[in-house]
Amino acid sequence: MITYNQFCNTFAVSVGSAVFEEVKRRAEHKRNYIISHFGDGNGARLTEKYMLELMRDELCSFTLEQSTRLAVGGV
Repeated sequence: MITYNQFCNTFAVSVGSAVFEEVKRRAEHKRNYIISHFGDGNGARLTEKYMLELMRDELCSFTLEQSTRLAVGGV
């Protein structure tokens, strides 16, 4: 299980715990979808390294979504 500190240290970021939990939730959902459709890649998709890659991607996506909302005046 990836911890908040591990995530922040791996990517040298400082995010709130709510952002971390949302990113983790999205990454777990994505991983479960990928595994259910394509398999676990002989266990490769079950590793922490793979989960961290998905979390990195979701952090980028989440950050972009938040920036876009602010840019267009949304909440």
